[in-house]
Amino acid sequence: MLHLRLLKAIVERKNRLRRGGDEGQTVFEYLGIIVIISLIIAAIIASGLAGNISGAITAVLKKITG
Repeated sequence: MLHLRLLKAIVERKNRLRRGGDEGQTVFEYLGIIVIISLIIAAIIASGLAGNISGAITAVLKKITG
């Protein structure tokens, strides 16, 4: 019984160590997504499409609510 608990503890520790190596990668993946979304938003604002999109959303909301 003691051997099984010891084996379980060793396996759990190894699994935690394996998963720990991926955490930094995940942070950089999220950072990359945030950067891409920010660039898309900046491009929309710079191109002047922001006003058109805002107007379209406002028109749709007026149709829904009134």
